[in-house]
Formats: sequence, C-alpha cells, structure tokens
Amino acid sequence: METDLRKKLGRDKRLRRSDYFDYIGGTSTGAIIAAGLSLGMSVEQLIDFYTNKGRDMFDKNSLLKKWKALYDSGPLEEMLKDVFGRKTDINLKNGYFKCLLLVVTMNRSTDSPWPISNNPKAKYNDMSRSDCNLKIPLYQLVRASTAAPVYFPPETVQWDKIDPEKTFVFVDGGVTPYNNPAFLLYRMATQPAYNLNWKVGEDKLLIVSVGTGSAPSAGTYNNLANTALNIPGNLMYAM
Repeated sequence: METDLRKKLGRDKRLRRSDYFDYIGGTSTGAIIAAGLSLGMSVEQLIDFYTNKGRDMFDKNSLLKKWKALYDSGPLEEMLKDVFGRKTDINLKNGYFKCLLLVVTMNRSTDSPWPISNNPKAKYNDMSRSDCNLKIPLYQLVRASTAAPVYFPPETVQWDKIDPEKTFVFVDGGVTPYNNPAFLLYRMATQPAYNLNWKVGEDKLLIVSVGTGSAPSAGTYNNLANTALNIPGNLMYAM
C-alpha cells in the first residue's frame, strides 16, 4: 500500500502512511504497527523490527513462572522502549506523532475495553485532568495492548499519579470486541461524543482495514478439551 501511494501521488520513499491517513489504530500486535506508523515510521522499518526482533520478544519464562505466563515480558518491554522512546507520551502537542493514534486494550480491573486515543478533543484527554490519557507512556500502552493472556503477564498502570486507587491491570485488546478496531475508529472519528465530527460519506471518508492474520478452526465441539481450546479462537475470528 505504501509503495502504491508513492506511485499514485508521485512521491519518493520519504512518504509515510501518516502523510496520507489521518487516524491509525491497532489492537495487540496491531498496536505496535499502528504506533509505529503514526510516529512516521515506514512499513519497511516495521518489517525490519519484526524480522530482527520478533524471536527475541518471546523469551520463555522459567519453569517456576510458567504458571503465570509462557513468556517473560521484560524483553518485549525493552524493545518497545527502544523503538518508541522511554518517555514518549501520546500527547500530539509534543510533536512525536504525525497523525491520530488509537490503541485498544482491556482493563481487567474494571472488566471493560479501554480504547485509548490521542485525540486532543476527547473528554479524558483534557490535560487539566490528573488522570489524563495523554500522560501515559506510549510504550506502556502498547505493552498493555499486547499482553496476551497465557503468553505474557498483564501490564499494571497507575493512571493517576496522585491517586493510587486508579491503578489498573491491563491485558491484550484482542479479548475485546475490538480485535479489529476499524468500526471503532469510524465511531470515534464521527460520533459527536468524541468531538472530531468528521463528515461521513463515500466521497468524504476512507477506511482501510488491514488484518494481521486469521485462523479459522472449523469442526464440532465434541468434548470439553476441544471446546475449551477452540472457543477463544472462534470468538476472535468472528470479531
């Protein structure tokens, strides 16, 4: 897609997705991709990141820790810090971002999906709030969105630095109905509650949904073990 856009617009390799798209969102590993694209990284840079660092992300836990998670989150967190910065927050005014970003995660403390965007007009992005979304480090949001149950430990974030009670535990956004966040992006861009109020219509709005893979598992639920193993995948595939 990036190559096609460069040809269509007569641009060189300096063209980025964030030069063309106004809002990019992602869930789980898609959050890594979306964050990189919204910061102005090229697709080639992201492919290199996955190719060179992908195996290192999955550092197996010791046998004693495997009852909590199969993999240690430390290497992944360090890589996210290296790529996105240790102090990079999601405030557009800091100049890190080239377009709007949405990251989907799941707040297990409240048992609710938490889609976090850097839309400066959103209610919970008011910088006067002590629990403002824009103050959360980008690497931590992405790490929360990629905390796949069983694979990685949850991510704990103190949302309000002056209120310890607003400390929440997050897991992978893929366990929410927004594993594919395309329709959620549409709603957040057009519904009055989010204050962007983008115009709708085929001549005014373009949505591109890019999947990171699918895994249908056809068959019957003929025993308890088979049912337990297949239902999560079936739900995510349906979403």
